[in-house]
Amino acid sequence: MNILITGSSTGIGRATAVHLALKGHSVWAGVRSQKSFDDLQKSNIANLNPVLLDVCDDGSVAKALGNLQKQDGTLHALINNAGIAVGGPIEALPMSEWQRQFDANFFGVIRVTKACLPLLREAKGRVINMSSISGRVASPFLSPYSASKFALESFSDSLRRELSPFGVKVAVIEPGPIATPIWDKKDIQAENSAIDKQVMEIYSANTERFHFFIDEAKRRAEPVSLVIAAIEHALTSRSPKTRYPVGRGISFSSRMAGVMPDRVMDALLRRRT
Repeated sequence: MNILITGSSTGIGRATAVHLALKGHSVWAGVRSQKSFDDLQKSNIANLNPVLLDVCDDGSVAKALGNLQKQDGTLHALINNAGIAVGGPIEALPMSEWQRQFDANFFGVIRVTKACLPLLREAKGRVINMSSISGRVASPFLSPYSASKFALESFSDSLRRELSPFGVKVAVIEPGPIATPIWDKKDIQAENSAIDKQVMEIYSANTERFHFFIDEAKRRAEPVSLVIAAIEHALTSRSPKTRYPVGRGISFSSRMAGVMPDRVMDALLRRRT
């Protein structure tokens, strides 16, 4: 199976790329930087092919797909994994931070998926989108990230229904806290120069409690192998699930978010802040 994975520099993307390559799949591991490209190349893993791919850049996506088509021309699966997490009080975040978040997590997925669809239709292939429990349950101080993942969930539903007549299957992975660098606090904050410092002071007590919650989530994070197992099932099963909640209590939380009254959910989430 020929597979393209975006965001393969670290974390879930890299672990998945290595695992699938070792299982004998031909993996195109998309990375943004030359350093990440060189690191993957030095691993000397058979079937693992690093490719420079910035999901936020039309030219980069077109060039990466062009290289793939030249070398093989067949694509059986796309795993949209690339993403970032922007956090902070809504009032303190400028529009540039919202745009940065959506460019990576949402518009980047659309950009790469559209480019790959002709090949995926031809192969009756699969699209796997990396969402999050935050795409079902919106936490305070993670609004850009949650909003981007909520958008990804709805995009995936529409995509699945549009592609079903062509034999292309679409699945969404919804992890809870996973042991990857994304849970480092420095990686879920807006760029320092972009934050309104005066507004941040207003919310400081609540954001401190939220950072404690993040530390706890990081401490309880599940191994990345659970996500890889879900991805592998979505890739190979004759009847893949439409959604794969991953982690302790994540399936329950996801179901409860759909039926629990908003005020009850508000009270539960308020405990984090």
